[in-house]
Amino acid sequence: MALTNVKECEVSTDAEFFELTAHDVEPFLPSVDENGNTYLKGAALVNAEINHYRQQYKDAPLIRLSMDRYASLTSKTDEPFKNYESRMVVIDPECNELKLFFGNLIGTSNVSFTTYLAMHEGAEKLEHDELKKFISQRVKLRPKNLSEIISMLKSDLMFDPNITKTTLSEGMLNDLNLVGNVHHDLGGEMALLSFAKKGGSVQLNADGVEIFVIVPQSKKGLLQDNKTLVVLSDGSAHLIPNLNYKVAQYALEHLGLATSIVSIGEVRDRNNILCKIDEVGHWYQMINGSRARKCDFNQVLIKNLTNATGYHMFDENTYPVTFMKMSQLFNEHTPIKVVQ
Repeated sequence: MALTNVKECEVSTDAEFFELTAHDVEPFLPSVDENGNTYLKGAALVNAEINHYRQQYKDAPLIRLSMDRYASLTSKTDEPFKNYESRMVVIDPECNELKLFFGNLIGTSNVSFTTYLAMHEGAEKLEHDELKKFISQRVKLRPKNLSEIISMLKSDLMFDPNITKTTLSEGMLNDLNLVGNVHHDLGGEMALLSFAKKGGSVQLNADGVEIFVIVPQSKKGLLQDNKTLVVLSDGSAHLIPNLNYKVAQYALEHLGLATSIVSIGEVRDRNNILCKIDEVGHWYQMINGSRARKCDFNQVLIKNLTNATGYHMFDENTYPVTFMKMSQLFNEHTPIKVVQ
């Protein structure tokens, strides 16, 4: 797995790297007394050695080392560049420059979430403790906008849940009942959870946003549809496939996005019931005056959302606050724009 995009990042060639390793230097020979004991001890001796080699290598070429090469050369030892690390710069996957000090990476990488996952996976495969520590502590994620957050939830196949799972703590996985095998239909939710846990943030306007996840109280009688309708207070709505709304809500709220799960048993316009759950928990709808024990839930919701009275599909007695908020939403944004 490539940790650095060498086609875009400026890195040194193999020949330039070997030129540095072959640079002619005088070895460090500390002063000793008549018994062969060094006059300098502990940190003073270490600093003297560092300063000696820094001076010896001051005219050597500066090497820009790709993170791939750094990782491969240091996976088994933390001192391959001990004497000449002052003439080395490590280039991260998005061309940020990092320094080395006693084998430790110094600096901060600001990268995209997908780059972070690639770095994390690479460090795990190499069992590279220093790189894992750096990624955990010094890698920062670039913010995402709201449309990118929604796209993550829609893009299960873009993310391997087995990789994102390794970025999460056992406690969090237990709390969300995600211990064990995780299927690909959780790819987007797990990725969003990983993004939130890593300290990701969302760019919002001054008014912020509130999210309403609309779910049916029963699955009986619903026509086959694996999508969940998510309504945003900015006037947009989205159909998200295979949404695990409990995991999604947990991740969204950790990102500071107020999220409500609205479970409804009746869809209506101002005057008529369009779909409803009967006494045995089975959905039905009235078609030409006759009861049909089925409901195309999302299609009815979408049709209702596109007219100015769509907020009547929410039960004012059961969800008084949501009813008020949706009434305001429909007053400000009509029709609601549904994005498939």
